[in-house]
Amino acid sequence: MVEQELINTLQSISYIAGATGVCIAAIYYVITLRNSEKIKRRDLVFQRLQVPMQQHYDAFYTVMKMTDWKTTEEFERKYGYWMDQNKFTKFMYIINHFNALGILYKDGIATAEQIFQLYLPMVIIQLYEKFEPMIQSRRIASSGGVLNPDAWKPFEMLYLEAKRRYPDIPPMANSFEETIEARKRLDEHLKRRGSQKLMTDIQ
Repeated sequence: MVEQELINTLQSISYIAGATGVCIAAIYYVITLRNSEKIKRRDLVFQRLQVPMQQHYDAFYTVMKMTDWKTTEEFERKYGYWMDQNKFTKFMYIINHFNALGILYKDGIATAEQIFQLYLPMVIIQLYEKFEPMIQSRRIASSGGVLNPDAWKPFEMLYLEAKRRYPDIPPMANSFEETIEARKRLDEHLKRRGSQKLMTDIQ
């Protein structure tokens, strides 16, 4: 009798262990499948990001100098597809490049810290804030209704995270002269901080 109960107990334990093993295998399969999908998604995005470095920086610095406009109409008159196809193409490439980075962040494939180690938060913030009117205009139809509310949304999410972490970054300069002035103010600020630190160390 005791032996039969022991056998029954062992069989029950065996069934439970078997069921547990099946559950663990199923969970492992789901996790593996999700990771595989993330890797595929990551590789797809990275393929979009792969551009020769010289071409990338040529486009980047061209766009960073496209600051002498205040309205979307003025931007279109100066840099629109029909007015300057070369600059407009570079603008689209750079915005989509940062949008691809935003996809990596949104989907949890790369953390904000990892992205900010490769791309300065200042660049992300200033670029988005300067061209936000053009980004928003791509979400609105010519009739005034909403055309694509999610246009470049991942870039916006990445910008908001950068802005949350670094709220004091100033807007992009609108001219070479403003850039020089901003650099002078930064140098003076760093000198003052250096002097204060030196006095603190002496004390």
